[in-house]
Amino acid sequence: MSDTADEPETAYHLFLDHDEAPVAASALRLLISDEAHEPQIRGLAREVIASLQATPDEHGKLTVGLSPGQMKITHTAVKLLLDDLQRGQADEREILRRILDKLPDEHTMRAITLE
Repeated sequence: MSDTADEPETAYHLFLDHDEAPVAASALRLLISDEAHEPQIRGLAREVIASLQATPDEHGKLTVGLSPGQMKITHTAVKLLLDDLQRGQADEREILRRILDKLPDEHTMRAITLE
């Protein structure tokens, strides 16, 4: 019997291509290192990283169910990495833009509060 009381509410399903999951995980790892003093942020980021390690479907797509907090942390991590990369890293910047395009807009992210 599973206990679903501790599982976060899935508010959004993020559909990633095979090349997007590693880049999203990298962005989240960088956020964890930047936010070492924030256990809640680190915890949410680690949960998303664990989900990103799932096996993609037969088409190479990975579906990641995100709670509101996980969605906000993922958006923040991807946006921060995109802003930090240089023009010489155009391929990775394009992947980050594609991930951001799959997430709700920045106004929606700002409305989410972490408790």
